[in-house]
Amino acid sequence: MSKQPTYKRLKQAVFALIIGLLFLPMIQHKFSFYEEVPLKGAYELSPKPELTKESWFSGEYQEAQDKYMREHTGFYPGWVRLYNQWNYTFFNIAHAKDVIRGKEDYLYEESYIKAYYGMDFLGENRIQDITRMWKAIQDTLEGKGIKLTVIFAPGKASFYPEYIPDQYKRDIRGNTNYKEFKEQFIRQDVSYIDMHSWFESMKKKSKYPLFPKTGIHWSAYGQYLAVDSIRKYVSHNCKTSIPYFVLEKMVESKRPQRDDDDIGSGMNLLFGIPDLTLAYPEFHPNRKPKKGDPKVLVIGDSFYWGLFNSTVSATLFNDGEFWYYNEQIYPASYTKEVLVKDQDLDKKLKENKVVFLLITDANLSSFSFGFLQMAAKEYGIE
Repeated sequence: MSKQPTYKRLKQAVFALIIGLLFLPMIQHKFSFYEEVPLKGAYELSPKPELTKESWFSGEYQEAQDKYMREHTGFYPGWVRLYNQWNYTFFNIAHAKDVIRGKEDYLYEESYIKAYYGMDFLGENRIQDITRMWKAIQDTLEGKGIKLTVIFAPGKASFYPEYIPDQYKRDIRGNTNYKEFKEQFIRQDVSYIDMHSWFESMKKKSKYPLFPKTGIHWSAYGQYLAVDSIRKYVSHNCKTSIPYFVLEKMVESKRPQRDDDDIGSGMNLLFGIPDLTLAYPEFHPNRKPKKGDPKVLVIGDSFYWGLFNSTVSATLFNDGEFWYYNEQIYPASYTKEVLVKDQDLDKKLKENKVVFLLITDANLSSFSFGFLQMAAKEYGIE
């Protein structure tokens, strides 16, 4: 019996399979028969372009339509993850903005490495001038019954310098903004809380990791320690007992939860990067806020998001606000954007007993995110 018909049928089946696979993305795009997991991080799919006479003849429509079709093709998230995994595994390339793959898969953002080596140093004279103005604002608010304090949050590269990749290492570390600001604060009697050096001192003796491998911010456990320290500071300076969190239990996990995998998940890989055994505190407040509890305002960068989302501002700080990068005001901006620049600054500050500027070393080159200039103008400080 001839094998030719069998071979022919096999070729036809393979050809049909290939054609079917080629049409599969189009079918998925049209009917969405398979539920795809969306890409994570700061990634937005392009909108469907609008056809106009001008966009057609300029070529803008064709270019936008090509991008739209490419990003909305069936299984696009999967192809992106496959591409990103290939580059990460074989070429050490992280397809996420400013993300650097360190040794043993410790992930960094480039700005933290620059801050660690002093590559973004503002200069001694500049920091001295900033501190002088900040001190004047601190004294002005002190006269209004408001305590202004800077919180130095730790940075990932400063905490884990040993895992910085060799191509980013420098033989000599220059002066850093953190070091110079701290020295100037001491000289000019500026109020601050140094969690940067505190976290470094706890690194070897902490029961649980204070930073995850695949996250850029302090771990959930590290945030819990920070909250307790800040709460005690507020109670001491306001001479009153404020609510505190009662620890129920500490849950260990080998898979990062909450925001501990923020830059790892934003890389959109096929396979997650193994992390450390992390700890997640479960807690409840000892009481609800009451009349007379001091209200606390936090002006800060993304290091405060985890604390804010764990109801620190709502429960411990008497519904205090979070001024994210001194731009949007939360929680108000959850429903409709409310901007700091549109507020009566003196009136807003007077609502609070304590005002914190929480800032990590990677952002010290943009010290106070413009709050210094706003307050100096408000109170006539030069």
